[in-house]
This record gives sequence, C-alpha cells and structure tokens, in this order.
Amino acid sequence: MNILKITVTLRALSVAWALVSQVVADDFRPAFHFAPDKNWMNEPNGLIKIGLTWHLFYQHNPTANVWGNINWGHATSSDQLHWAYLPVAIENENGIEAFTGTSYYDANNTSGLGTSDNPPYLVWFTGYFPSNGTQDQRLAFSLDLGTTYVKLPGNLVIASVQEAPHDVTGGLESRDPKVFFHSPSGKWVMVLAHGGQNKMTFWSSTDSKSWIWESDLLSTQIKGFPSSITGWEVPDMFELPIQGTNETTWVLMFTPAQGSPAGGNGVVALTGSFDGKTFVADPVDSSTLWLDYGRDFDGALSWENIPVSDGRRIIAAVMNSYGSDPPTNTWKGMLSFPRSLTLKQMGSKRYFLQHPISELWTIGNSLISIQNRTIEPGQTLLSSTNGISLDIRVAFLLDPGATLSLAVRKAGSEQTIIRYSQANSTLSVDRRASGDNTYDPAAGGIHNAQLVLDDTELVNIRVLVDTCSVEVFGGQGEGVISDLIFPSSTSNGLLLEAIGGKATLQSVEVYSVSLD
Repeated sequence: MNILKITVTLRALSVAWALVSQVVADDFRPAFHFAPDKNWMNEPNGLIKIGLTWHLFYQHNPTANVWGNINWGHATSSDQLHWAYLPVAIENENGIEAFTGTSYYDANNTSGLGTSDNPPYLVWFTGYFPSNGTQDQRLAFSLDLGTTYVKLPGNLVIASVQEAPHDVTGGLESRDPKVFFHSPSGKWVMVLAHGGQNKMTFWSSTDSKSWIWESDLLSTQIKGFPSSITGWEVPDMFELPIQGTNETTWVLMFTPAQGSPAGGNGVVALTGSFDGKTFVADPVDSSTLWLDYGRDFDGALSWENIPVSDGRRIIAAVMNSYGSDPPTNTWKGMLSFPRSLTLKQMGSKRYFLQHPISELWTIGNSLISIQNRTIEPGQTLLSSTNGISLDIRVAFLLDPGATLSLAVRKAGSEQTIIRYSQANSTLSVDRRASGDNTYDPAAGGIHNAQLVLDDTELVNIRVLVDTCSVEVFGGQGEGVISDLIFPSSTSNGLLLEAIGGKATLQSVEVYSVSLD
C-alpha cells in the first residue's frame, strides 16, 4: 500500500512538474492574443487591411527585450487570430529609429508614388534621433500590397524646424502621425501629438508629402476635460455612426500618459466636428471618456481600409504599462484582443461600446453550459471547470444589494476576481491575489467600471482569460477592464458565487480557446 501511494504521488508530481515546465518554457506566452515572436513590443502601428489580409505593425526592438532600437515589426493574418511573423517593415537605420505612425491606401495615387493601376499603400511614421532627441515625420510606401515598404527618397515630410513654431520643445515632442484622406476638402490630414504638452496639431496636404499647419487642439479648448489627464500621445481619428440616430460624428482617440481611472496611462475618446482643418470637441462627460478602466490598454489604434461590407471599426492596443518590468523573459508586450468599437445614444449620453471581434467564436470549444439556474449565498458553480485560456459569458439578475463574483486562474491563495455589485452597478477586477504582482507597484489593486443599468435589467459580463491577461466586457460593452496577471501555471480553476443575496442566472457559458 505504501509503495502504491508513493508511486501515485510520484506520478502526480511528475505530471505537475511537466505542466510547470511547459508554462515556464512558454514564458507566459498567450494562447490567442498576438505577442512578438521574441523581444520587445510596444503599441500597434499602421493597422490596415489589404485585400483579405490584416496587417499588424508594431513598435519593436528585434534585438533585445527592452525598449530601444525601435523598428516597425510586422505580422499578417487572414482572421486576426492566426498571425504570421514577417521581417521588420520599417527599419531603424542611419541613426534614425521608426516611432509610431499610421497607414492609409492612396486609392487615387495623389502621392504619385504608385500608378493609377497600382496605387500605393502609404505609411507615415515619426523619425527619432537618439543622438539628440529630435522627432520628425517621415513617409514610406508599398507597391506590393504591403509586403515590403520603401522609404520616400529623402524620406522627410515634416522637419523639426517646421514643427518648432507649434511645439514648445522646438520639435523634440512632435510624434505619432495619424493620417487620412478627408474627402470633403480633397486633402490629406495629419494629426500630430505633442508629447507632454497636452496638445494635438492638425496639418493638411494635397499630395501626402508637403504639409502645412492648420490648427491646434489644446486641453483648455475642450469643455470639461480634466486637467489631470496629461501627456497626450498616439492619436487616431475617424467617423462613427451614432446608433439609435441617423447621425455620424468624428472621433478623436488618444493615449494620455497620466490620469486614467486605474492610474497612469489609458485611452480616451472624444466626439466632435471636423471641417478638414479644425476639430471642435463636444463637451466632455467624465463617465463616458475612457475606453478602458484597467491598467493595461495603451496606445490604441484602429484598422484602416476595412471594406464597407464589413462595416466595423476595429481597435487594438498594447497590454503593458510597466515597461520592461513584467516577468516575461523572452518577449515583452502583447496585443489586446481586437475589439469592435461603436457609439450608442443611451438616454441623455453617448457611450462607446466595445466587444471582442466575432472571429473569436470560431476557435472556442464549449466546456460548460448552464441555463436558468439560481444560486443562493453559500452555493458555488464552476469549481470543477479549469482552464487558462477561456471565453466566459454570464447573463444574470441579482437581488438588491447582492454581488456576483467570478474567480479565474484560481488555486490555493491565487485568484483574480471579477465582481459585479448590484448596489452601485459597478464591475471590478481584483488583482490583489492574482499571482506575481511584485514587479511593479501598480501591478495589483482593484479596478472599477460603471455600467449603465437600472435595478431590473439583465446584466451581461464577458471575460477573456489568456494565460497572463484578463479582459472584461460589461453591460452593452460600455464598461471594459483590461489587466495583466501572472499566476502560477497550476492556478487554473474557476469559481462562481453570489454574495449578499441570490443570483438568477439566465446563462453561463464557458469556452476553452485555442488556435490549434
């Protein structure tokens, strides 16, 4: 009997060690989110769809797992799920690094860099000189459907001396060009961020190469914009229809370095009007300003050139606001799962709504499905369900004052808890016991998002769990929380419970997610 027990124990330990070794070997690599093959990744760049292919460019150091030696990494996909790594697209060369920028299809060859039969795909990016800190704006183009890019001869389209009159640092903080063609004015438009100056400038061009300054947008020009939101970077700009109306509006999205609800950087979105020269922002409501209430949604951009037949505005960001601190050794930084972004009139306010793209449905395998179940305080569900890459969907009603609690990546003292409190319609992610959160003072804590619900409405929560991350979408998509987590490899349990009253579950669906 003792020999049998020892044999069984040794086998169990062997299996456990194999699992630990596998995760350690994988270095927390996500199962269905994009991460670089190796080394450093920062925010996405130049997102564009060309034909049937989705192109992802991103800030990348191909030689080290820290920021520096910045190039544009490149990957492609047919479904935004399975990504192929390609060679660096825009190289750091001649002492000039390739900072953030955007792509656009020059359908009418206004740049003259292609032909009427083969119009070019254009890329604008910031050139950065580590030797003196200068930042200027540059252009590259592709004539082979985005496979390779050639830098414009001379390359420079806005020099630092041209930026200087509009930049208090004299061109040391002008970066991250967002460029698009504005059909009503028949001109190209560039939006430039000005680093720590809490300012955007707008420029125009007839040929995408020669630019003139048109206007400034300062924080003081936006009614109700909090002064604590500082360090504007990574602009994006596009039109969105307003669901529930016959209107569209311009949206200006950008990443402040400070002032987000979770502390540090985050992504805001403004609505307003634009005439090709000047953006006039609508008054800001702080309850609808932020696109994400977690710590790890940074530098968001949207894909351009999505066919009208598709109709989506899809955004993604980098999930890392801690620099080189997260405990991954072979890679650093990952892409948030792509999200559709819409705008909806709900009561007297307009809310940005976000949902994981529908392609995710194609790689989910059902683990459990529960319909029309009530759980009382003290009862639990899902304790026999396990996984580290999951798509969890819960629709429920709560007694007054009750809380629904969903623990993921749970074992022993480790767990990440997603809660919804009926009393104040608040969704939260609690990372205080989520695993290794010692790598940065901001890597723990609780993050909250308010949902737009009354006391009688059905609540919907969707949770994407992927090895080292959680992304939680609440309500109609108006409350989103994205966070990194680094639990032990054996922390793979779930637990669903009601606290302070019963929960009436319309449905609970748990899917394992795998690209295999």
